[in-house]
Amino acid sequence: MALLRPDLIQALLPARERERIESYALDDAGAGTDAFGTSATGIGNAYAVAYWLHRYYFRVVSAGHENIPLSRGGVVVGNHSGVLPFDGAMVSTDVFRHTDPPRLVRFMVDFFVYSMPYIGTLFRSLGQVPGTRRNFDGLIEEGHLVGIFPEGADALGKPAEDRYELFPFSHGHVELAARHGAPVIPFGVVGAEEQQTVITNLQPLARALNLPFIPVTRTFPWLGPAGLLPKPVRYFIHYGEPLDIDPAVLESIEVRASEVERVRDAVREQIRVGLEHRRLVDEGRA
Repeated sequence: MALLRPDLIQALLPARERERIESYALDDAGAGTDAFGTSATGIGNAYAVAYWLHRYYFRVVSAGHENIPLSRGGVVVGNHSGVLPFDGAMVSTDVFRHTDPPRLVRFMVDFFVYSMPYIGTLFRSLGQVPGTRRNFDGLIEEGHLVGIFPEGADALGKPAEDRYELFPFSHGHVELAARHGAPVIPFGVVGAEEQQTVITNLQPLARALNLPFIPVTRTFPWLGPAGLLPKPVRYFIHYGEPLDIDPAVLESIEVRASEVERVRDAVREQIRVGLEHRRLVDEGRA
């Protein structure tokens, strides 16, 4: 794998992690990218920065990696928060670090991201793709791990009083998992809720600008763009046992609703486990 910034890789990654990105198998469809626009250079450099954030800034503690499929496709589903999606980046980094061979979680990204100049191209190069059914089908059929936040982008602006309360889940993830016979791997992220404290959302302005939310926090907009930077809170990520989705979700609205709630309950349980783990660490008992 040719890397765009070997000096960055050398500075931020230990030798064993450099070997991991060198060993990652990217199916080159031409011009140095795979069929989804992901480049080897993008993955290499993103992982170098994300590894540093994962280990030293957010100091991620994680468990349940044995529940992540090592070779087949799967749908990785969890809670979303924190104003900026560092939670998704840390989940992707965590899975890459703790699977052998390394696996990349490709999150379905909301379309508003791709309307922003340069950002969409950057996200594609890092392995993240627009959240379309065609992209999901293609990734699963090729055996990839697909990440979905069923609460949607609105959950990034979750106010402080709703911390660790799940918004309603959309149902697309259970339908797509059932169609492909792919397992759903629930995860819970604890810590991202505290990286920013959302006081309120400027919903009318957000709608006018075609954005999911515009937050007002203790630091934004008062400090400008720097006010969006997260606090160095500690992340706790836990993965639950894979769930096989009842194929009847494709035919029955009632079964679909029941399976969505089953996934939501599984994510809620991983959040509970993460909160308890954090409490034990804070008390010096873990």
